[in-house]
Amino acid sequence: MGAWGYGPFENDGALDCVGDLSDAAPDAIRSGLLGTMREVSDSKGYIENPEADAAVAAAVLVAARLGADPGSPSAVDLLASHPFEADGELRLEALRVFDRVTDPRENEWHELWADGGALDKVLELLRPYRERLAAGDSA
Repeated sequence: MGAWGYGPFENDGALDCVGDLSDAAPDAIRSGLLGTMREVSDSKGYIENPEADAAVAAAVLVAARLGADPGSPSAVDLLASHPFEADGELRLEALRVFDRVTDPRENEWHELWADGGALDKVLELLRPYRERLAAGDSA
């Protein structure tokens, strides 16, 4: 049985992302975050939900590095053990992820939340992370 929830770290794709990043060498965190986010933000085709969940988790990790509350013990542990700077490139890529997953075209993530009647709830949960990324500075 898979993990399911409204938060950015409550789904299988997100949990897999955090696990993979946690297993990586600390100096590989930046490239891992970028790769995960670009898989979705650069996609011109249909985005599957697990990849979208992973990209959202990566974007939230960048926002958390800037001071947003990650709301997940595994994310807190990852941030503590794998330092990285949430530089302009990471912030912009994270914002692109949020733009892509909230676009209803060619997007299973959006379809599933909308069909389940929970899109507004999930978008509200992501709002503080997007705002932190847009502000660009740490708390």
